[in-house]
Amino acid sequence: MKPIIVLLGPTATGKSSLAIDLAQVFQAEIISADSRQVYTEFTIGSGKVLPSEMKSIPHHMINIKHIWEEFNVSQFQTMTQEILKNLHTHEILPFLVGGTGLYIDAVIKNYQIPPQEPNKDLREQLSHYSLSELQSILQNQYPERVFNTSDWNNPIRLIRAIEVLSSPLSLNTHPIPSPYAPLYIGLSSSLDTIKNRIIKRVDARLNQGAIDEIIAIRALLKDYVSHSEEESILQSLGLGTVAICQFLDNTISFDRMRDRYIQSEYQYARRQLTWFRKNSDIHWFESEDNTLLKNTSLLIKNFLK
Repeated sequence: MKPIIVLLGPTATGKSSLAIDLAQVFQAEIISADSRQVYTEFTIGSGKVLPSEMKSIPHHMINIKHIWEEFNVSQFQTMTQEILKNLHTHEILPFLVGGTGLYIDAVIKNYQIPPQEPNKDLREQLSHYSLSELQSILQNQYPERVFNTSDWNNPIRLIRAIEVLSSPLSLNTHPIPSPYAPLYIGLSSSLDTIKNRIIKRVDARLNQGAIDEIIAIRALLKDYVSHSEEESILQSLGLGTVAICQFLDNTISFDRMRDRYIQSEYQYARRQLTWFRKNSDIHWFESEDNTLLKNTSLLIKNFLK
């Protein structure tokens, strides 16, 4: 089985910076497991590591799609497994880093995602439901499922999820043994610390031009998709993006937009923790620990022995 280091945790816990420091120690390469960082045009709002911050460490699965192009967990799984195959062939240690739990599990646990024909009747029925109604269906019928932000706020993806989960194919699918030997490293903090870091992060993004980024994305989408598709795409980028759009449309104030942005990121962090805490194999570390790099390096060295 091939070794892979999985560095995960809720948003705003410092995963990217630790991954870069560890990758330098182990001459590794990083694969992003973030459902929003795949989009070329969404940089500030997704919190991408900039080339100047990568310290010459190769990063994969960043800036691979345009904002109007469809991207899903099946594509992520296929592309990432191909990257892993190449890295292992060249005896390069891969780090899978991010907070999108479904994407990580799809790769490491080797989910078999069944091909399914569209259920047009079901899609037509569900197309008349509001976002909150679709979310309620999934919460009530499939409470064990936890969705990432881009899926949870996208009606089209929620309809597809209901379609897949309600199909007998999804119940009869048997996983194939995974070819990977993962070491899970989790970063976390108290909820108060996470919220304070989120507040600083949101303010930094707003100062860096997050609003201008959304203005540019909206202008671009008008050339490529319909109005309804534009709304779904913007919703898939997170409720922080939705709040910025509401501010741009003069329906809420700047302060109200900022509050909603912060709250949406905090709620996302809590959902991430809910997902990750189901995995008893994660070695958790406090993100504020001054010995974090030393201790995680030692854990990886022992794992690779």
